[in-house]
Amino acid sequence: MRKIVFWGRKVRALMPSQLLLTMKLATLLFFLTCVQVSAKSYAQEKISLQLRETSILQLLKAVEKQTSYRFVYHNETLPANSKITVTVNKAPLETVLDQAFATTNLHYAIKEDGLVVIYAQAGDREIKGKVNGEDNLPLPGVTVRAAGTNAGTLTDINGQYTLQVPEGATVLEFSLVGYSKQQLAISDRKIINVTLQIDVQTLNSVTITGYTNYTRNKSTSATAIVGSDKISQVPMATFDQVLQGRVPGLVVSSGSGQPGTNASVVLRGVGTINGSSSLLYVVDGVPVESNYLQAINPSDIESVTVLKDASSKALYGSRGSNGVLVITTKKGKSGKLTMEYKSQYGISEMTTSRTPMMNTSERLKFEEEIGEAYGTTLGPGWAYSKKNPDYAALSSAEQQIYDMRLDSISHLNVNWRDLLLRTGKFMEQQVSASGGNENVRFYTSINYYKQDGIVLRSGLERYTLKNNLDFFSGKLTGNINLGLGYANSSFIEREGSSRINNPIAATMYALPYEYPYAADGTMILPDNASDYNAFGDQEGALALEGMQNRTRTNNQIKGILSSSLNYAIGSGFVAKTRLGIDFRETTDQRYINPESYSGSIVTGEKGSFGEGLDRNIGLISTSGITWAKMIAQRHDVEVSAYYEFSQKNYKYFNYEGYGINGQIGENPAAITPGSSDNAFSALLGGGREKRALVSYMAVGRYTLDGKYTLNASYRYDGSSTVPANHRWHGFYSAGLGWEAKKESFLADVSFINDLRFRVSYGTTASPFNEPFGYAATFGSTSYNGVPGISPTKPGFAGYDWEYAKEFNAGFDLAIWNNRIRIVTDVYNKVTSNLFLAQPVSQTSGFSYLLLNTGAMRNRGIETDIQADVLKVGDFTWSLGANIAYNKNVITDLGASGQFEQNTTEIVKVGSPYGSHYAPKWAGVNPSTGDGQYYTRSGEITTDYNFSSLSVAEFGTYIPVITGGFNTGFRWKGFYLNTLFTFADKTNRYNNEDYYNENPDFATSNQTTRMLYNRWKKPGDNAILPRFDDERHFTSRDIQDASFIRLRNVNLGYNVPATIMRRIKYIKGIHLFVQAQNLHTWTKWRGFDPEDNNGEAQFDYPNARTYTAGLNVNF
Repeated sequence: MRKIVFWGRKVRALMPSQLLLTMKLATLLFFLTCVQVSAKSYAQEKISLQLRETSILQLLKAVEKQTSYRFVYHNETLPANSKITVTVNKAPLETVLDQAFATTNLHYAIKEDGLVVIYAQAGDREIKGKVNGEDNLPLPGVTVRAAGTNAGTLTDINGQYTLQVPEGATVLEFSLVGYSKQQLAISDRKIINVTLQIDVQTLNSVTITGYTNYTRNKSTSATAIVGSDKISQVPMATFDQVLQGRVPGLVVSSGSGQPGTNASVVLRGVGTINGSSSLLYVVDGVPVESNYLQAINPSDIESVTVLKDASSKALYGSRGSNGVLVITTKKGKSGKLTMEYKSQYGISEMTTSRTPMMNTSERLKFEEEIGEAYGTTLGPGWAYSKKNPDYAALSSAEQQIYDMRLDSISHLNVNWRDLLLRTGKFMEQQVSASGGNENVRFYTSINYYKQDGIVLRSGLERYTLKNNLDFFSGKLTGNINLGLGYANSSFIEREGSSRINNPIAATMYALPYEYPYAADGTMILPDNASDYNAFGDQEGALALEGMQNRTRTNNQIKGILSSSLNYAIGSGFVAKTRLGIDFRETTDQRYINPESYSGSIVTGEKGSFGEGLDRNIGLISTSGITWAKMIAQRHDVEVSAYYEFSQKNYKYFNYEGYGINGQIGENPAAITPGSSDNAFSALLGGGREKRALVSYMAVGRYTLDGKYTLNASYRYDGSSTVPANHRWHGFYSAGLGWEAKKESFLADVSFINDLRFRVSYGTTASPFNEPFGYAATFGSTSYNGVPGISPTKPGFAGYDWEYAKEFNAGFDLAIWNNRIRIVTDVYNKVTSNLFLAQPVSQTSGFSYLLLNTGAMRNRGIETDIQADVLKVGDFTWSLGANIAYNKNVITDLGASGQFEQNTTEIVKVGSPYGSHYAPKWAGVNPSTGDGQYYTRSGEITTDYNFSSLSVAEFGTYIPVITGGFNTGFRWKGFYLNTLFTFADKTNRYNNEDYYNENPDFATSNQTTRMLYNRWKKPGDNAILPRFDDERHFTSRDIQDASFIRLRNVNLGYNVPATIMRRIKYIKGIHLFVQAQNLHTWTKWRGFDPEDNNGEAQFDYPNARTYTAGLNVNF
């Protein structure tokens, strides 16, 4: 500030005192007028600026260029690392400085002559630190604020910050779009480092692809994220089943309800006929086998990111066509050591049957009707009936015996579900710990999980250990993630088949009057049934005996190790390297008791013992460099380049031996060596394979003014599974994003909080089922007892990948203070080069050759809507729904033409994959009771011919429409959440009805429709034809498998913090009860409409489960 001093001298002789006073007054008025004019001219100066991520010093210089203002400040007053964004148009200086200093501790005073003094609030102290993401990479642009004050700053390109904290501030607050806000106590610390957790609840969540971490406003990918709150507490053994109904377009079907089995997961429709449709699973950067998930603890998962479109999948090139699930496990949090104990107990039971079978009274009546009408003896209902002509020829004593037997049988009503099924018990226990400081963080958990299946002998027992370690040392950051698991599964016999020893089938086949035990406790089986005058085929007893004397177990050891290092070179460059190992060893064991009936019907008639050992080791190494820079406050650039090498080593060995020594039991030592003198020759098998993939990648992102984004990638893959002429191939993607909300015409539209659009296009490919499918191979054989080799596959030099080209367009919308959030995408995916079996000359020794000639298209739309419907005081009500529509069509089959597959399916150009193909059922002729069928011209006939009558008019087993809807209520510490899932426009062939309503199998139990809805006389309008009408494959058994399922209901209570403060060492208590698979609405008549194939064959159904749990945080 300049000090103005006025000088004068006395004039006594020349001027009188009045004149001197007048001159002084005039001078003063002139001076005040000048000052007023000067102040008014400064106040009239207007400033227009558009600065992004700039320093305060650059801002002051920009203001000085436009105005006459000059700034005075101490050199150490302005924070060196503080970045600000200022956008003003013809604004006064006060508005500019208020906006610029809003997140700092700076103040200003405007003095005369355009001088502005900048100063910091007294009592401030400096705090420095670094902010990283979960991947240990620095996060630029994080807002760091001293809570309760206007002091704040932003992290620089290296994630570092320096903040002058006012006296009295106790908490630092860190926030960034896409991450959860975090608060840390300051206490006496001068350095505070923090790792932000990804926020999966908003439209601005971070998209994790495994190679990039972009916030959604800078990503053009179609992705979805499921957080740990949706995964950890659901009583399911594998996390893939928990995803059902959570992500639009992701169809999760539990092919089996047996504990320890994985679900079938399909994203945006099936894209292959003979290739692989499995998604790629990536756990902490390590690709893992998709069919071996039972040894992975879902409670250790922080989030699952589903990569849907080519913009994100193309990063995985030849492995990404079917979609990618990126699984991120939990990380430690810095601060005091925290521990959590989780406990859950429950029970499982069979759901209500939709296929009523005959009880004893109905069965005896059915047998009598059939015997009277057709003279066929199906059982005691006719054999001992007084209506049987043979009964009259008996003596009175014999008649009394028959009457007594029939009366005795009529009082038996065996519930085979009670004998073969059970109420399964469930238990889960977990202890986890988390903690660390600014340099080291850790997360460790130990979990025990035990689930009994609803069928006797089935169940899963699992032990897991998880240990994640993150460390920071200056410019070097890294992590080591280790997951170990051991799972012991016990499976039932012949699941998914119509065989008698499948206990699921036996609950229907077994006759209700067929009690398995005689009065002396002996089990009645085919070899002794005549000794007890037992009727029937003893199908229930056979299943029960098999469960008691056969074992089928699976022991799996699983290990996933990943490690990464990142080094900030400087100037925006970060060097990265990552190493991962996926290890699995599985031992399958089968045993048949030699002293049992089951043991007497195998080779050698003295039981068997066998084992199979699988070992898979997957290795992956990725190294590269990333450069990120903000240029001229407008151009946000991030570019990465990587080299990646992956290898898979797999081998297996199995054997089965016979002639078991019962005194030794389940042990290979019990096997009798085979020789020419006995029938105990053991069966041996095995093999090994190795495959490798080398990749070069380039990934880039460019964002202009925070509004317009370009994502692009290119990956060049070379695979050992492809012949040399097709071994190397490039895959690319490009996407554009537009943050429409940031445009000036929407900036003032207050009810719209977010609006962004995206469009992308790219190419990917499907992985191969075999490591050397292109090669001509040979296998061992023998001729006249002499060992040798013979060709097994002809080989194909033109063998190539199945390629996919995909287009995606979508938008995100959040309105009314983010109360309603909508995500919508449309897509078109064309897969070409499909593997098809082309006929070859029989003289070649082969019947077909797999060639790349077919094509298929999937086209659809997906929408996810989440809304906070009501917020009143402590009460909130949320509602959400997602729905996906996918239209699949086969567009080319090369020279193959159409062909049939499975029991009732056809592969045909113009039809969707999985289309059913069968004669069309026309009902029952009321006059004759004959089954009727439609000809292809629409006429009705009773002459059955599968080839000439079959049509493809019955849809597909793959659901066209899928989704889920959820609602949640919260009041103070209480909450209630429900989830419904649904599938529509799906039809399956019910092979269960084929066997349960079939005269050829009438000695087994039948459905009640065979008694009440069978044609019996002319004029009957029956559902089923007359008994002696031959049963055929028709559309009668292709049934609507659409369903709505109440998947999960969870009621819980979090003990309030006010109460917790009174309990020493305990930070929180959470109590809950829940029900899984509570009810299903469907027209399907089988066990369970939800399955992963087009044919129902007595599959293990999903159980209804009830659990109660307790979580305690220490």
